Parts: sequence; structure tokens; C-alpha cells
Amino acid sequence: MKVMIRDLVRVFKGQLILGDPKTVVTRASIDSRTVEPGVLFFALKGARADGHAYAMAACRQGVAAVVVSHLDWMGPVQNLSSAVIRVENPQEALQQLGTYLRGQFKGAVVGITGSNGKTTTKQMTASVLQALGKGLSTKGNYNSQLGLPLVLSELAEDHSWIVLELGASEPGHILKLAEIAHPKIGVITSIGPAHLASFGSVAMIAQSKWELMESLPSDGMAVVPWGEPTLEPLIRSFTKRLVFFGEDSSCAVRASAIESKDDTRFILHIGSMSAKVQLPVPGRFNVKNALASAAVGWLLGISVDRIAEGLRSFVPPPMRMQTIKHSSGAIFVNDAYNANPASMVQSIWSFMENYSDKERVVVLGSMAELGEESPKLHFHIGTEVGKCTINKIFLFGEETKMVLDGLMAVGRNQRDIVHTNKIEELIEQVRKQLKPNVAILFKGSRVMQLERVIEALQKNAEVNV
Repeated sequence: MKVMIRDLVRVFKGQLILGDPKTVVTRASIDSRTVEPGVLFFALKGARADGHAYAMAACRQGVAAVVVSHLDWMGPVQNLSSAVIRVENPQEALQQLGTYLRGQFKGAVVGITGSNGKTTTKQMTASVLQALGKGLSTKGNYNSQLGLPLVLSELAEDHSWIVLELGASEPGHILKLAEIAHPKIGVITSIGPAHLASFGSVAMIAQSKWELMESLPSDGMAVVPWGEPTLEPLIRSFTKRLVFFGEDSSCAVRASAIESKDDTRFILHIGSMSAKVQLPVPGRFNVKNALASAAVGWLLGISVDRIAEGLRSFVPPPMRMQTIKHSSGAIFVNDAYNANPASMVQSIWSFMENYSDKERVVVLGSMAELGEESPKLHFHIGTEVGKCTINKIFLFGEETKMVLDGLMAVGRNQRDIVHTNKIEELIEQVRKQLKPNVAILFKGSRVMQLERVIEALQKNAEVNV
């Protein structure tokens, strides 16, 4: 972005305490460790820290301006080269910045939400849209009301499209994000039991994700998965353009001849057009992510061949079915970025299909934020895993005791199962499995940090086999 401070003061309805109103800011930040000249630093007050305590440090590092709600942090010091903008609420000012920057942008804007697959679909969509020129997409996990404006502050004059990941941990979050992002195309990747502690039910999750579609303008376009029962009542009353993706022959964007091993291959069909696609990532479930991305590309006028090219060249996000070869010859499959019941089952099924010729080991961590449904859902995972031909099962975390109960309920031999709450014990137990012809899947919620096990075991590993 390139915005003068005088324009920001007007947007924020704030007061310029110090500084040249004609100074131009080029990026926003809420972390004083990442600031540099040209940055606009927002002093946000959080549960653990108050950004005002770091405002002076930001000024000393040469930021263009700081946005604050009070001036106590300044003390007697007045000889600052940075501008100081006082507002009533810096967090609201940050969101106002996002809304303002989006309002200045005239290109295509895509919003992506869903219980699973958001980040991968965002990556795929951004790769497909490279056919239209340069663009901007969400980096890392900046998919919240704080992260979204920071992403938008990276907008440049030569950007022709934006792809934004929209996350939610409770009802109403998607609507607030959509008010900032104002997308023309909305994508729902999937609906599943995630964050049940705050949403309460899968039906409420579906309703919350649908906030994205309700926010679309009258000429907006919705991209949704075929055959999702929780979305059916919402779809029936939807009056804007809607595109289905899936394997069903009635879908406008569909797949056939799916094969998944080290990579994933299928034939992409869009209407009467088709093209062969090779995704640089394993997992049959990634076909749906690719189809959602293909639908966006089609709606924006990209040819099916260019869409296929974009899907082939996309860079997979880390810790999503990431393949690592250990020096012992064992294969690690790192899908430990996060987990909920639907993604857990998808990951295990994909792992079973991709490594049918190897001894298979799974390391499963607890699934977080499932509320009162947590015991039942963990038990269900145990019954699903128990039906699979897996040589050794490691369970990590207190909640996975219910996974163990599910495994026992379907007759699994307890000698093939190890449960522990201690990361050191887990590492040493998994170490015993390291040998050629073994594949090990790691899957659990972010709080479990199962990548710690991989890091401890990994010696001279070669990533992305």
C-alpha cells in the first residue's frame, strides 16, 4: 500500500499528534519485531501484552507512524521522527484500514472458508490466478480480523487479484471478515465438526460458513461442494450464481479417473472441456480442493489448460501431507498442522491408499476445541482407525484415551497400541519403528505440536520426496 498519513487520519477519524501529514506508509504491522521504515505500527492491547509498551521501540526503529489510543508511553520525549496518530481503538482502526484498502482495489477478490482445506485451496487458487497476472494471497495463518487487514496492507499497484482465507472460531466471525474483504467470489471447501466448543453443532458451523455467501454482492458467485447435506437448506434459498464442484456428473466442475500415490492425478472437467491434472501432493481429498480452485479460475475466465497448469505448479503449504524421507529409509507423512474429526479420517484413508505397499504406523494427537462432543468424536476416530490395516498405533494426549476405547471396541489388539501423555516417551517409542519399508503418519491438532516428534527423529532427512 501507499497511503498518506493525512488520509489515514481521516479514515480512522483520529488525531495527528506529531508528524508530517504527507508522509507515506507502505505496510501495517502489529509486531514491533517486524517493523522497518515506512511501516504503520498499531499498538494493540491483547491478553498478554499491550502494544503501547512497544510503541517507542517501533519509533526508534524508524516506522512511519504509530497508531495509539493514549500517549502515556511517550513520557517527556517529543523529538520523534515517526508520526503519532491517536484513535479511540487501535484494533478498530486496523480493521478500518483493511476496509479502506479493499475499497480502493478494483480487481477480482476471492474469499475462501471451510472446515478443512482452506489453506491448500487458497494456495491452489493463487497459483491458478497467476494466469491473470500478479496478485495477493493470505500468508501464513493471517485469516482473522487482525490478520486480514495486515494482508491487505501488502497490496501493490500491479496486483490484479486477491485470494483471502477467512477463518472463524465462533459464529459471526466470517461475516465480520467479509465486511472487510468484500469478495466477489465466495468458496466453501467443506463442512465438518471443527471448533464445536464455540459453534455447538455442525449445522451452526454450516450457517456460519454461509455468512460468506450472504455477504456476496448481487452479482457475486458462490463455489460450494456437491452433496453437503448441511448446506442444502441454505442453497435452496440462495438467489445468486452458484457453482458446484465434486465427482458427481451433475457438477459444473468435476473430476474423474482419480489416482493418488506420491502425487495425485485426475482428469478435470469443466462443462464440456477437460484437461489432465497432476497435483504435487498426495491425498485424494486434495482433489476437492483443486476442483474448488478450478471453479474460481473458470469464473474468472481462465482456460481449462491454464487452470491445469496452475494446479500442477502450486506450492503445497507445510505440514499438510508433507512427505519426508528419514535416513533410516522410513517415510514420514507430516499432516500435523491441525486436525478435526473429518480431516483426521480423510488423512488416515489417504495414508492407507498411498502406502498400501508398506508397513503403516500412525501417530495421532488429540483433537482440540470439540466441546462436549469430544469424547464421542475421539471414540469414533478409534473405531475408524480400528478398521484399517495398521501395524502400530501411537496415541498422544489425554483425549486420545477415548480413541483407545474405540479401538478396543472394534477388537484391535492392545499390543499394537501405545498411549502416552509424555512427548519424550512418544519420541522413543516411535524411534523403534524406524526402518526401511515403513511409512509413519503424524496427525493431530496444532496444540499437540506433533512436528516435535519428527524434528527429534529426523537426522539427515530429505524433504519433499
